[in-house]
Amino acid sequence: MHKLEDSLGFQVNMAANAMKNRFNSFLKPYNLTSEQYVIMKSISENPDISPTGLAEITYKDKTTITRMINTLVKNDMLIRVPKEDDRRAYKIQWSEKGERIMKEIIPISDDVITKLREQFGEKELESFLSILDTLKNTPCLETLT
Repeated sequence: MHKLEDSLGFQVNMAANAMKNRFNSFLKPYNLTSEQYVIMKSISENPDISPTGLAEITYKDKTTITRMINTLVKNDMLIRVPKEDDRRAYKIQWSEKGERIMKEIIPISDDVITKLREQFGEKELESFLSILDTLKNTPCLETLT
């Protein structure tokens, strides 16, 4: 039987939680969480993205994404804009407040990402990202359903 600390998932989750906790502390004055930041950043990188598209790129279910969008709309960070060709569908955009906050946060976040990446050599970083990609897409996890 493997010990918990031998679990790749546990170790990856611990590292992710440590990073997320620090980032959440930074985001708290902006009334954002790290998960909400990911939604906001994803919208800036994919301007016409739908809630389904957000669910796919964040590995979250659509219900969770919808709840997060609703919270961000309620907090004046996002707005819903009906699509011209389909009134039932909408695209999600930053509000003025959301844009102002994200324009302040993104350069700081980018700087932190750069500093984190500098902790690794180019080959190390390439290997690390490849390993993470393998973990996300490993077929053995499919047997858990």
